[in-house]
Amino acid sequence: MEAYKYVTITCIIAGTIVFILSFLFMTLSYNKTGSGKYNFLSRFPYELNQFKRHNKITAIYVTMMILASLLLLFGLVFYLLYYYNHSILYFICAVIFVAIIAFNLLFFTKLSAYKLHLVLALIFYFSTLLTLVTELFCLTSNNVVVISNPVLNIVVIIITLLFMLIILINPTYKTWNKMVKVDAQTYNRPKYNYLAMLEWGSFLGFIISFFPLIVSLY
Repeated sequence: MEAYKYVTITCIIAGTIVFILSFLFMTLSYNKTGSGKYNFLSRFPYELNQFKRHNKITAIYVTMMILASLLLLFGLVFYLLYYYNHSILYFICAVIFVAIIAFNLLFFTKLSAYKLHLVLALIFYFSTLLTLVTELFCLTSNNVVVISNPVLNIVVIIITLLFMLIILINPTYKTWNKMVKVDAQTYNRPKYNYLAMLEWGSFLGFIISFFPLIVSLY
């Protein structure tokens, strides 16, 4: 059983490092394209993806993304093997799994397909927030407990759903695809793009959500 704990920690840390390195390398590569420096406050995750067929560098970046995702998934599996008798952890890991899939799909979905992009962004945001909230009330150091305050959990989820609804019915989202280069036309984008900030903020929360799992092992 102790081996499961150390494998979990190794996979999570390694997956996080590979994700960070892949984004670092992609950012450096983006800055060399002449499109200006990549700004995490105004540019979307998929803009780091310069996927082209028969491009060796692209293949390396995509491989790193897949490797990082697999390492995190393996970490979840061994975490569940270590805490096999706690059903709430199966829920947490299932939501994290959804977040991993949503982010990888979001990374390859351009804003020109704004409806699909928006749905993936909201799934990623909601699954990440739900994971963090559930961990807050279910995990403690060296222990796994039941939800201590389900009412607060429900309130947070309701607020999140309302926020998602506001984004979905916001009529301006139909012009978000004009914040990036589409075909031969180039559009101006705001200095602070709240959708891009939401996606990168969700990714930061996604990475943070793994560390309560590590803390709960000690």
